[in-house]
Amino acid sequence: MRILKQEIYFPIIIAIHFIFWLIDMYLYNGSYEYSSKHIAGEVFSSWVVTVFAANFLMATRARWVEKIFGGLDKMYLIHRRSGVIAIVLLLFHFIVVPRDPIYTIGKPLGFYSLVLILIGVIIAASPLFKRKFKYHKWVIFHKLMGFFYLMGIAHSLNVPTLTSQLPIVRTYVYLMALIGIVAWFYRAFLYNIFNKKLNYDVVAIKRFKNDMMEILLKPLNKKLVFEAGQFAFISFENINKNEPHPFTISGYSSDDNLRLTVKALGDYTADLQTSLKEGTSAKVEGPFGCFNFKKVKYKKQLWLAGGIGITPFLSFLKEVDNEYDVTLVWSVKTIGQASYKEEIENIAAKKPTLNFVLSDTENQGLFSIDKMYKSVELKNTSILICGPEAMRESYIKQLLQKGVSINDIHFEEFSFR
Repeated sequence: MRILKQEIYFPIIIAIHFIFWLIDMYLYNGSYEYSSKHIAGEVFSSWVVTVFAANFLMATRARWVEKIFGGLDKMYLIHRRSGVIAIVLLLFHFIVVPRDPIYTIGKPLGFYSLVLILIGVIIAASPLFKRKFKYHKWVIFHKLMGFFYLMGIAHSLNVPTLTSQLPIVRTYVYLMALIGIVAWFYRAFLYNIFNKKLNYDVVAIKRFKNDMMEILLKPLNKKLVFEAGQFAFISFENINKNEPHPFTISGYSSDDNLRLTVKALGDYTADLQTSLKEGTSAKVEGPFGCFNFKKVKYKKQLWLAGGIGITPFLSFLKEVDNEYDVTLVWSVKTIGQASYKEEIENIAAKKPTLNFVLSDTENQGLFSIDKMYKSVELKNTSILICGPEAMRESYIKQLLQKGVSINDIHFEEFSFR
């Protein structure tokens, strides 16, 4: 169940923060001399402390946190965007807070914390730097964000502040700071101890003509228990310094082996195409994700897949029974790119309530909802989408125009880091 969507996460965080500030300021009867700029500067900084704390908590990949956001893919996007917003507010704090002529150790700590956090967020969130930095280097620097955060907390404790005299704000901010520090320490130093990865071997590789490949992994001891539609972080021995990468599982949850379907969309997946060999050992961590056709409102469903976005739907197919009325539309550039066409057709032939539509752009043009449906036909229908962002946003726009509720549209983020 998804409790916090991106569009309500930020308003909730802001509202809680300012309610505490308003209550404390209304009840304040101290003698601390402050200006409106000083208050604004402290409001900005305390908001930054709490947002970064929440971000560190998200980074733990804790299952209960993931469920709140409806999947690790959605949570990571919020994590990245809130980090950018927090750094903007941190800059506002630096600009508006008045300069105290009295020197304290907190001043240089605050300045260096600002600079280092700014660099860290730019490297973490900028597409340019994500392309330039290999993942293993990127993740090392990302771990240092906790040290920069500690410097910021030390700064706030070593300069005179109004926050220190406001009991509700003080308790809230420093409790969140403590949660953030503990979460960061766990993720940076304890995560691999408490989250043991499963050992697998690559037993078969099938390469298709359209830069797609199928990887079959055999468990060496315990196998991964997952639900259809979920993904796992997988690292392959001697591939990109054993960098873990998220892959949606395209096989069935009842299978002993783990099937992945991968398309060369970046440096890592391109390296897999040329370097991965049978017999390579792999480490599997998971499962993650909440994209599941069994957890949506209606049994009547429309599945919309684009290209490699077919992977979670492949995992769904075996579990569809006669209680469901499902239409799967797979949009590809050419028929030759539909590597799983026969597999899907064979399954659909045995399931009378499963309808499969293959749409190739080369002969039929871009698929649109109008080509198949009138508004009345989408009533009481749950929509599941997986594919490139541009395709997904186009489909969502068309569905909303036909009166489909946004609450009945479910999607998996096609790519995230």
